Amino acid sequence: MNSTIQEDLKKLPDKPGVYIMRSKDDTVLYVGKARILKNRVRSYFQNTPHSDRITVMISQIERFEYIVCDSEYEALLLENNLIKKYKPKYNVLLKDDKGYPYIKVTVSERFPRVMLARSVQKDGSRYFGPYHSTWMVNTTLDTIKTVLPLRPCKKKIQEPSDTRPCLNYHIGLCKGPCCGRISDSEYRAMTDDVISFLSGHVEELESTLRGKMLACAQDLEFEQAAAYREKIKALRMISEKQKIVSVSDDSFDVAAIQKNDIDACIQIFFIRSGNVVGREYFIFEGAAQDTDDAVMSSFIKQFYAENYVIPSKIYINCGLEQNESGEREFLQSWLSGLRGAKCEIITPQRGDKKKLADMVCMNAGIALANNASSYSGREQKALEILQEVLGLDSIPARIEAYDISNMGDSEINASQVVFVNGLPYKNAYRKYNMKTVVKRSDTASMNEVITRRIAAYEEGRAGFDTLPDLILVDGGSEQVAEAEAVLRGKNIGIPVFGMVKDDRHRTRSLVGNFRGSSAAPYLIDNRSDYKEFVLRDHVELWRLITAIQDEAHRFAVQQNRRMTGRRYRLSELDSIPAVGEKRKFALLKHFGSLAAIRGASRGQLAEVKGISPATADKIYTHFHGEDG
Repeated sequence: MNSTIQEDLKKLPDKPGVYIMRSKDDTVLYVGKARILKNRVRSYFQNTPHSDRITVMISQIERFEYIVCDSEYEALLLENNLIKKYKPKYNVLLKDDKGYPYIKVTVSERFPRVMLARSVQKDGSRYFGPYHSTWMVNTTLDTIKTVLPLRPCKKKIQEPSDTRPCLNYHIGLCKGPCCGRISDSEYRAMTDDVISFLSGHVEELESTLRGKMLACAQDLEFEQAAAYREKIKALRMISEKQKIVSVSDDSFDVAAIQKNDIDACIQIFFIRSGNVVGREYFIFEGAAQDTDDAVMSSFIKQFYAENYVIPSKIYINCGLEQNESGEREFLQSWLSGLRGAKCEIITPQRGDKKKLADMVCMNAGIALANNASSYSGREQKALEILQEVLGLDSIPARIEAYDISNMGDSEINASQVVFVNGLPYKNAYRKYNMKTVVKRSDTASMNEVITRRIAAYEEGRAGFDTLPDLILVDGGSEQVAEAEAVLRGKNIGIPVFGMVKDDRHRTRSLVGNFRGSSAAPYLIDNRSDYKEFVLRDHVELWRLITAIQDEAHRFAVQQNRRMTGRRYRLSELDSIPAVGEKRKFALLKHFGSLAAIRGASRGQLAEVKGISPATADKIYTHFHGEDG
């Protein structure tokens, strides 16, 4: 921490406000609000734990500035505006800034109209939504035109005139209020039916139309009865499209967060009168290391600040308690102020709302998985970053990755997966069962698999005739050294880097020789020969390396399970009555081989989880006899 920051920290006031973190080149890194600026800003520069992303951000702070506000609410509005303006790298950003369509009923007019609206205005009209697509709004409006034809024109109607009705009247899309063909009370009743329909009370309107249809049929007005029948069909169609789930007659939103190793996704369902009228999801790139509460809080502030229709309740699937106490209460108070009535944020623990929140969470997971699998050109950008970071002469179009899998000292195998232009090329996948390695050793196994891979290339074997532009190995500097030693011995200059995971088994960094790389400021010394590049600062590259490492691991484990399954199915242990599948698996996992089990004492056998002293005695007797 430089002296300027130390001096500025002493000047921080005990007031609410917004703080702006800036880098050496004056780029805005982060914008945040604080109930008490002095406490919040100082917390960044104290020895307190932070997420990895915030830790990296702190290391880049050259200076900060702050703006004092009269209240925390004023600070929130300013924070949102500054985030939109600067789009700081380390803020959780709601990048999808598209407007959501609403349906507007101009109830302040003498003869109201119904139409699509892109935003909510304080103009005395009634708004319904938001809807997840314009298509849904237009479908609903088409149904209303058919069933309850409010006037479509913008004409200002003071008093009905004797003018001739327009074409809309003649084709049944308007009741002709401008020329006195419908009274004020009849038109108002039709408007009330439209509002009732948009509020979700479809059954009431259907019942009314059904009564009119039967009345027309009794009066032998079959053409009119058929018209009502078609209107009922239209109502049912739009009702089925909206009514995905109905847990009550309430109107509320449900938001849930789901994460993978890199990104976070929030899915939100808009429920009005028990009907799901729309849903949307948002991907927060690189936000997986932030807490669920931090991402959800940022989402709520940015999403509902845009004049959305705010319901009385918002259900979420996280606690929403951050470092500054009272985050939930503050947001509830802020939302209530925007809404003009009470708004609660609730984390359901049981019942229908909990099931609904779980369903929304499941949808968030699906959206996250679909987003990860839709490349849309991102893989090319990731490869360009990879070339720059590793200091390669060209983009690594073909990447081979290797992972070692074993079950103790047995079933040792390796996987070779291939990515071409950033995408998996499964035709080139290969699996290796170790031939020379008899004891668990990832370095020795890596040496063998790279040796065999290069030998296959030199022999010109089918499927091995193309060398990669880059080799990635699962592991750190020792695995990299083994692979490089093999290549050096063959005078082959393929760059090799290791894919390292953190203590939560998530892809963290690349390890290797970064000579010629432009990424020196981001390198962390690992050992004398190699350095480590932390990936979290480059989301596109992080996502690509994670995909490669996960695929190599999946393919290796898949083969290992096949090998293990074959050995478990054909084992001398099957002939011991006291040993079933679970105990057989536990014994082999503990000792690694049948020979080791045969050589174990009764006491050593009894140390295995699930093996009692009596069972251990039976196993020992099976191998050594009663006198053993």
